[in-house]
Amino acid sequence: MLVGVEGIFYTMAGPALEKLEQTVFFEQSEQQDQVEAFIDDTFPKEWVDEPLTIAVPEMAEDMSARNNADRFIGACALNNEVEFSVPSPEVFSPIESLYDAILLATEGNAEARKMVETNARTDVIERTMKTGHVISVELDVDEAGKIQQFGQTMESVQANSLRLAADTWQMKERTEAEATNTFRIQELHEQGKLEDYSFVVFSRAADNMSKKDMAEAGFFTDTMSCAIQVTSATGNKLTTESAFVSGIKKGNDDRNDKESIIGVAGKLGVDLSGKTATEVLATPILVHNSMLKNGVIDLVEMYDDCSGGTFFGEEKPKLNYIEYLKTCQEREERFQPKVESIVNQLIKEAPSIRTRIAAVEKLSKLSEVAMVQQAIGDSDINPLVFGKTSASYINESKMHILDGNYQEAHHSAMKAIETADSDSCPGGAKSSAESLDGDNGINNSMDDCEFISKVCPKCGEKNVKTKISKGKISGACGCSASMK
Repeated sequence: MLVGVEGIFYTMAGPALEKLEQTVFFEQSEQQDQVEAFIDDTFPKEWVDEPLTIAVPEMAEDMSARNNADRFIGACALNNEVEFSVPSPEVFSPIESLYDAILLATEGNAEARKMVETNARTDVIERTMKTGHVISVELDVDEAGKIQQFGQTMESVQANSLRLAADTWQMKERTEAEATNTFRIQELHEQGKLEDYSFVVFSRAADNMSKKDMAEAGFFTDTMSCAIQVTSATGNKLTTESAFVSGIKKGNDDRNDKESIIGVAGKLGVDLSGKTATEVLATPILVHNSMLKNGVIDLVEMYDDCSGGTFFGEEKPKLNYIEYLKTCQEREERFQPKVESIVNQLIKEAPSIRTRIAAVEKLSKLSEVAMVQQAIGDSDINPLVFGKTSASYINESKMHILDGNYQEAHHSAMKAIETADSDSCPGGAKSSAESLDGDNGINNSMDDCEFISKVCPKCGEKNVKTKISKGKISGACGCSASMK
């Protein structure tokens, strides 16, 4: 049973569920005293349980998190040293960046390698799956209570973002909002709130930039994608789920993400109308876990309902949401060989990676090369994420494969790599001349183009490692064919 009070929903315990058969909602315009009077007159006090949803900025204790974030952001802006809570050396090695992790991984540090792998896995997903995917990242809590991932505190993650990614005032505002949310998650976890509630964030594409500026900042403007994030905790383990949904139903339609997110928030009892994309990002919501029994996918379903019956925001047939999570997991398993090749190459090239920026740029380039190759044999990847020129070569390579022209397919694949222009996330690093040093990443000579085929066209085996050499295509399943 839910009763709404000024955007906060309360559960009604025990006998109340028997007394009333349906949920009582009040419009946002209702006066709070009227709603409170209804509750006082209708239900005994002991029947009223905790609120089901809370707009985090409206919580009294949120002031502490905002103040801590402001001091942190100010220190980063002045390029001052920011003190991080270093985890116990018995548990983790202190890692403050991808650069540190790569160097430690060369020494055989298993936790550092896991961090490099997580960075690579996240990059390939965010670079290629702009809509229709859910990714999950596990976080730990050290002995001091600080949230971290394989030894890197979340504060150091945000410090790197503030210093490296915020190169325009619009992106600076977004990055600062994300940093503030990191401090909110830390404090709410310390208070034990995340045991019963999930921390929900809606990250819409920018609405204060031109399409050209958005593209340069790393937004995929073809879909104006939106990320819905849910962070929850179980003991000293936290999980952040991110679902990527489209902000455009199809083709050249106008954006509808603003109205859809307002609709979802309204169902949760929070009014986001009139807020910009950055203000929405800065207005996280605590949602009781009883309302999100399936995690972020429940919010995706609400988003689709508010978008008029879409699927992950796109005008396409609806699938079973729970079953679709398995599709996302299978997709990541199919991408895993590429992730491993990226990790191995980063460790191999560690001596030539001299700065934190160079490490991020190298990851960006390796990921781009690997996933252009993967796109040739994987219909889940929209070639346009690599830019129109590269996409045309990817499609051309696919057609040559179907026609048996494997030498031409190989040539088109190489051109697709050369012309690719992609981003993993808004504000993320792009490749530079320094990141191109070395052997271009995934294989030394680039004589081969490798990817995981969803299905072998000959034998029907799924997820087959496939290689295109000049004039020949072969699969790990044993099937092969030469130039006609």
